Amino acid sequence: MKKTFLIAIISAIFTIANAQKADSLYSYRHEGAFHTFCQVETRCTNEIANEIVNEFINQFRGDPNLLFEWAFKGIGKQNNEEHDEILLELKHTTFDPETNIGIIVTDIKIPGLRTFKDIEIESRVTKTTLPDSSTKIIVDIFYSNVLLKKAYGVFRIIPINDTTQLFDITISVKFSWFFDLFITKKRYCSIFEWRAKGFMENMRKEAERRQLLLND
Repeated sequence: MKKTFLIAIISAIFTIANAQKADSLYSYRHEGAFHTFCQVETRCTNEIANEIVNEFINQFRGDPNLLFEWAFKGIGKQNNEEHDEILLELKHTTFDPETNIGIIVTDIKIPGLRTFKDIEIESRVTKTTLPDSSTKIIVDIFYSNVLLKKAYGVFRIIPINDTTQLFDITISVKFSWFFDLFITKKRYCSIFEWRAKGFMENMRKEAERRQLLLND
């Protein structure tokens, strides 16, 4: 009886551990901000994972439009009223290496209602390698504008073993009073949540593509 109980406990722990590695996505609202969590298990080495993250950071700082060729592929304009209630049209970017601050200038469009021209989004991207060999990338948007009051994202690469990594991301967004009036949880998910998932799927796809090329 004791052995059976012990086996059941070990099995439950093993199941929970594996469940934590499984792909997942969820969002919730707390204290006026929306929070999204997404994770995907990715079959690549830690070196490949860091390689694509470095490329993402460089393009995000230099020319974010390049990201629509891979990291943001398929998550821009959808020609779908539900998914396109808010659109960002990137115009140009600047990056100051001394302050590590980048500025994206964009038009924010609410189709059929209004376009906000030349909105500046200031952000800082930092990358840290932790003692457990995991990697943390923080994107902090700290300049309040017509769309956002505050936003940040934390992307992590967590090694599972030599050939598998767990990519996870946590996004927190607090909208300005104007957008907060009509962005409900349902509307947030239809505009933003699926794009977070699409981004993570794209990161996994690119990492696994590069790993296959390296293995060949």
